[in-house]
Amino acid sequence: MKNPFCLSAVYKTVDDGELKADIQVPYAKEGYPFGVKCPVFIDIPSEAGLGVSYSIVNRQHSEDLVHARRGVAVSPEYRALDPSANGSSSSLLSAPIQDCRDLLAWVYDGGLQRALDAEHPGLYPVDYDRVYASGMSYGGLLALSLADSRKGWDVPRTVAGILDVSGPCNFSDDRWRAASQTVASGLSSQQRHADPSSLRIEPATTHSSIFDVIFAPDDKLDAHNELDPARNVHSTFPPVFIVHGLGDELVPIELSRHLLGQLQTKGVRCEMVEVEGAGHLFASKLRDSPEAAKQVSRGMDFLTSSE
Repeated sequence: MKNPFCLSAVYKTVDDGELKADIQVPYAKEGYPFGVKCPVFIDIPSEAGLGVSYSIVNRQHSEDLVHARRGVAVSPEYRALDPSANGSSSSLLSAPIQDCRDLLAWVYDGGLQRALDAEHPGLYPVDYDRVYASGMSYGGLLALSLADSRKGWDVPRTVAGILDVSGPCNFSDDRWRAASQTVASGLSSQQRHADPSSLRIEPATTHSSIFDVIFAPDDKLDAHNELDPARNVHSTFPPVFIVHGLGDELVPIELSRHLLGQLQTKGVRCEMVEVEGAGHLFASKLRDSPEAAKQVSRGMDFLTSSE
């Protein structure tokens, strides 16, 4: 039986097929305020060449994010890599970044509203002034790419706030060329995002750095400036809340600290929480980690408090 509170809609067509967005809406409980505008939470899953997908929004957190906050959560499929990129990291990332920006344009152009009205006419009007982006790991990088239209980022309209959990940044840091670290070994998929197999990249080798997973290994660090959130901060950035584990074995926490410093320098409203003992994918285990759930909820409180 179809769940009326979990929808799916095509937001973009590419050569390999259709890209869909999974949509969760609040329960229409007794006393639900019919016609009250709903915030939108774009949660970008992480698929950094691992062959699995991790998302901040799972069943437990959606109870808070969607049902308690009366918001609409949107989680997109996207092309993990551009198969025609010929090894250039900027080209490799152009496909997923463009897909996420096209998703944002689809939301602002009324595509999400049409999808909601097709299933629940008039019940969930979109609040276009409260569209937020979140992501973990690779998804955090993609969420940050929705921040601002300057320096060629070409965002149709910025989001109202960003929750970044352990997202890669500051690519010029020497730590990205540190010794190889285990990435795929020991990782289990909590949530595999349903997308066409033709759009999924092959799993990474067992021993690799996350830099090698996301970027072409022969590229020079300076080539990543246009993709680096830490190099593209402006005073017009929306509020940013960063969550990073002190035990992160893949993305050094110093990189997020550097991003925080750049945001502060530009006068952007921002905050960072460092979670004691938490590894890179700690926020993907919200069922088993009350601390992860607490910090993700705290981040959303921070972003929505600026309304």
